[in-house]
Order: sequence, then C-alpha cells, then structure tokens
Amino acid sequence: MDAFAALAPVSEAYAHLPVAEAFDWSRVGRQLGTGEWYLVAFRSIRRLDADEVRLSEFDDRAHHEAQSSPGFVHYFKGPAEADRSCLSFCLWTSRAEARAASGRPAHIEAVSVIHEMYERYTLEFVRVTGREGSPLQFEPYDAVPAADLAGISLPVFGLPPVQGAPSAS
Repeated sequence: MDAFAALAPVSEAYAHLPVAEAFDWSRVGRQLGTGEWYLVAFRSIRRLDADEVRLSEFDDRAHHEAQSSPGFVHYFKGPAEADRSCLSFCLWTSRAEARAASGRPAHIEAVSVIHEMYERYTLEFVRVTGREGSPLQFEPYDAVPAADLAGISLPVFGLPPVQGAPSAS
C-alpha cells in the first residue's frame, strides 16, 4: 500500500503545527527510505467568501500538471478546518524540479487567484531527510544540512561541488 495514501493530519489543529508534527510520517519514512527531498508547504487562511468550487478547480489542474512533472513525489491537499486554516504540501526529489514545475501554466493560473481566495498564506521550504532506521528529519531548506554519524555531508541541491574544497570525511 502506498504510505502517502494513508497520510492524514494528526488533529484538527494540524495546520498550526510544524509539518513534521502535523502528520504521522513513520510509514512514509519507511517507504521513502534513505535520501533527501524538497517539500513546499502552503499554509493558508481562506477568505470567508472564497469560491471553494473554483478554488478546487484551479488546485486540481495544478495538481494534475505537477504529477506529470519530473521529480514529483506527492501532493497532499489539506482539508480546511473550522477556523478556515489549511496546510497543503508538495514533495519533490529536488528544489530545481519543484521550481521548474512552479513555472508551468496550471500552477501560474492557480497562483493568480491567491489574493482572491485567501486572507493570508505562507510558503515554507523544507529539507526532508531519510536515513535507514531513523525517522524522517525536517529542517528549513536553507539551513546547512547536518552531517550524518559517519561524518559524510548530504548534498545540497542546486549547488555544485566546490573544486578543491576539503572533503567531509
């Protein structure tokens, strides 16, 4: 079974929790295994007068488009809670692939209605790291990745290796 299919918010307050705490990631971590991914979280408060049908149409088109994009792993469309808060996210194999997909037509169209549909929103960019036998780790993408116990640094997406730089070992 696809572990992502069973991924659900841990409580009605999920949209106010850090992404790492908003879901039970244990099964997803086992499915993903060892590696590093790029997660874009979209936190929002919907307007009282938001057209939910229209919003869903834009979101569904952008989701369908993302699924056909290189590097796409999973999209979680969060439910709106009683306070109109919501947390959705998209997981990618790399930042570069996520950025490329954000320039595709359906995503640009979805972004065009943000101010019409939301009172406020924030984007979070998260590095997700999986290591065998350990829970997934979540950290702000721009944070320097921690070295593993063997002293080997994880790659930083989008940055080529520096010539002549000392190795991590």
